[in-house]
Amino acid sequence: MFFEVMFRVLLLILITLVGFFIGKRLDLKTKDISSLLIYIISPVVIFISILQSPSDLTYFSYSIASLLTASVSAFIAYLIGKYLWNSNKSNLFGFAGGTGNTGYFALPIAFSIFNPDQIAITIFIIIGINLYEFTVGYFITAKGNLTTRECLIKIIKLPIIYSAILGILFKSNGITLNPILASTLENFKGAYSVLGMMVIGITLSSFYKIDIDWKFSFFSLLWKHLIYPVVGILFFYYVIGVPNELLTVIVLMLATPMAGNVVVIASSLNLHPEKAAFSVMLSTILAVITVPTSIILLSKIVS
Repeated sequence: MFFEVMFRVLLLILITLVGFFIGKRLDLKTKDISSLLIYIISPVVIFISILQSPSDLTYFSYSIASLLTASVSAFIAYLIGKYLWNSNKSNLFGFAGGTGNTGYFALPIAFSIFNPDQIAITIFIIIGINLYEFTVGYFITAKGNLTTRECLIKIIKLPIIYSAILGILFKSNGITLNPILASTLENFKGAYSVLGMMVIGITLSSFYKIDIDWKFSFFSLLWKHLIYPVVGILFFYYVIGVPNELLTVIVLMLATPMAGNVVVIASSLNLHPEKAAFSVMLSTILAVITVPTSIILLSKIVS
């Protein structure tokens, strides 16, 4: 587990570095790539993920649970952020506090260590997290610069909501896609993963001199790598009392580093994208320690 996670982290960092150097050479615009991810690639990924999920829609309850968990966590983080900063950094901190890099970090690990039932649960949890990022999370972040009405209008215009509804309708009615079309749409998953990590590097490359906000990074990492997973493990084990098989999946989801979509949405809304990118980069590196540690902590609790 340790070496697998370390290797995966190194690959993610490598993709980020590629984004950094390409950004320097080609003068790419982060906001354009972020818009591509939000309005084109993400909706396709959520649609095909629902359609190809290995279980029926009864598992969608895990999506609802993860959406609610992420939303509550984000709201708490936002309130804490209001005490830490008298600025819209609290909005960015709130959004980051409810999500993690579940898609292209945790999912490959899940495929290698989980049984089919756990993999199905993982996929539906990730669907819920994605819905959080582009609904509640997007709203919290947008409130840093926009009015409530403007935030709601932006969310209504996000296609990911409608692609999720379409995916549920297709899945519930047993509608399948032509194999060639399905294979083509599945390619968007790779684009989502690669561009999502590259945006971090491209964002950092766009600043001649990065003004590092150590306070923001410190509290973001403290929340994501200590408070969030520890409180989450204790809550789901002692309060909810979920089975050990499900708890293992939840722990992996809680232990993931900060989400690349924090940078994507921050860039799209022009809300401190450089602070988001630097913190996500540090969080990804730190995950080589925190993910295995969380799994070990779980084994101690349930033994």
